[in-house]
Amino acid sequence: MSTQERIEWDRRHAGKEPGTPEPFFVASMPLLRPGLVLDVAAGRGRHSLAMARAGFRVVAADFSRVALGTLRAAASTEAIAAIWPVVADFDNFPFQAGSFDSVVNINFLGRSVFPELIRSLKVGGVLLVDTFLIDQTELSHLRNPQFLLRHYELRELLAGMELMRYCERLEVYPDGSRAWRAGAVARRRV
Repeated sequence: MSTQERIEWDRRHAGKEPGTPEPFFVASMPLLRPGLVLDVAAGRGRHSLAMARAGFRVVAADFSRVALGTLRAAASTEAIAAIWPVVADFDNFPFQAGSFDSVVNINFLGRSVFPELIRSLKVGGVLLVDTFLIDQTELSHLRNPQFLLRHYELRELLAGMELMRYCERLEVYPDGSRAWRAGAVARRRV
């Protein structure tokens, strides 16, 4: 990612709280393998904080230093020591194969990164993914198909893994907002 992209992401995260975890993530968190988890594009840490509270050790990786600063502050306020924020550019995957018991990837769609995410799991490790579907163009500013999954594309990206949970749905949030999403939980076999 470029310096300009970093500036834009820092601007988007500035002055905002961590936020509420995605419903699919909350419902699927019990399927994660206990141990060390990578939170991909962790942002301000809404999912990292939830996992740390549940007893996971979390590497929270994001491109935005501002977002990770918000996460550090929230973790410090709650005296959570099991989160390690890492500035990372997923265009150059920075983690070794077999490093994590689980990987969580919410709202980040880098199709070329999926093989690296899978390789970063230990055998038997679990990958949880939840992001936007192409139908989201009807509901929001998201229009670029580069950042939107086609129907059943997530299944293709996880080919070779044991699929534990999969759904494509219209998510309706407590505030009445809606989002078309695809979610999956899959286990690395080999």
